[in-house]
Amino acid sequence: MKFKILFILLILPLVLSTQEEQKNYFSVKKIWDGVEREYLVFLPGSYLESDYREFPVLIGLHGYSGTASGFELETTKGLNLMAEEKEVIVIYPQGSYFTSDSNGQESFVSSWNDIVSNADPLEGKPLKCSRERLDYPKPPECKNFNFCAWTSCNDDLGFLKSVIEEISLNYRTDDSRRYMIGMSNGGAMVYRFACKNADLLTAAAIVSSSIPVGTVCKDNVSLPLLIVYGEKDRTTPPNGQKSYDGFFYESVEKTFSSWANDQNCEDNIYNLESEDLKKRNVSCSFRQNCKNDSEVRICEVKDGGHFWPGQKESVGFCNTNVQNKLNNDICDTKNENSNWGNDLIWNFLERYKRF
Repeated sequence: MKFKILFILLILPLVLSTQEEQKNYFSVKKIWDGVEREYLVFLPGSYLESDYREFPVLIGLHGYSGTASGFELETTKGLNLMAEEKEVIVIYPQGSYFTSDSNGQESFVSSWNDIVSNADPLEGKPLKCSRERLDYPKPPECKNFNFCAWTSCNDDLGFLKSVIEEISLNYRTDDSRRYMIGMSNGGAMVYRFACKNADLLTAAAIVSSSIPVGTVCKDNVSLPLLIVYGEKDRTTPPNGQKSYDGFFYESVEKTFSSWANDQNCEDNIYNLESEDLKKRNVSCSFRQNCKNDSEVRICEVKDGGHFWPGQKESVGFCNTNVQNKLNNDICDTKNENSNWGNDLIWNFLERYKRF
């Protein structure tokens, strides 16, 4: 997630032990654009028990300095639990990463290149950061790194597209039900991928996204989108104010309205009422009758911060025996509310099937 805080790294082997691999949860490594990349695959038990049936696919992107396995853990007690119940294949791509040596401390840094975060400022466009912004380490592949830049410079649009193609080729996937979700920097990457490759997705959801100010999608795409944010998020403030570390992000209202307007959605905004939402202290609204009968929805978690809905703190930096990249002590995913955040998102996504 995009708590842009660098944790001390205990160096661990990046090569998986075969004893640690699980039959239904494992790592796949590939060379993309000259760089070794990785993604995790989770197959529900029903997939292993069937021979011909096709399954929907959910692609989940971690945030800044997060890991693929950490994203699985941070999504309300583990996204694999929901995937097993709902019978969904889940893919967890790993963002580009490197070890930063700052002030004598080695730190793990990972991120997604959403194209616009590192782009040079344009004349007449608002600044993406303040003069007092915190300084983040420059990834080694970045030849140019302007004052407001902070993400990877690798071709992540191409990498994610290649992962989708590979998964569709190697597994029994229902390509009419392909969904993408992401948290913070991962959410911004989902937003940009959906903007540029809407034809590869059925629907998308972004949580606490770090979409830089002035960079909403202009591609006039047609894709259902869910936006979830915390009312008291100070890492990516929902009202467009300066973040705690000196950056400016698009307001959730602008992200919501621009996506809906480009899809010619009905102007009326409707409130989504349910006892479950009231219980969780979540407020949702939507615009409907968009292109291809889709919907754009926005949900606010009252008193929520920069966390996955249903979580009380970030555990997106955790690793598991499936993916050893870093080690720390914040991996306790116990929560009295098992998977309501995942259900909130999946209940939106699963309504859609591409014909």
